[in-house]
Amino acid sequence: MHTKVVEDHIETFVRNQFSVNPADPGFDREVDLFEHGYVDSVGVVELLGFLQEKFDVEIPDDDLLSEDFSSIAGIARIVLRNVGVRTESLGTT
Repeated sequence: MHTKVVEDHIETFVRNQFSVNPADPGFDREVDLFEHGYVDSVGVVELLGFLQEKFDVEIPDDDLLSEDFSSIAGIARIVLRNVGVRTESLGTT
């Protein structure tokens, strides 16, 4: 799975779910989604549900609280870091 593909899916979800205007000049993959009001606290839950369903990934609390979790590009990096982690850890117990 490539970063751009993950970013594309996340961006499409955020734009559709949170009604981001396609012509919004402030919206890009590096913008802080929370500071700029694109996603609120309820939206985080929806975003986490989307990530789990789309990529079969659990986002650890440390990553949720990290600076990376504030932008589309950062969330994509977190997803790629954690894809398969749960499966791998289940196989080693």
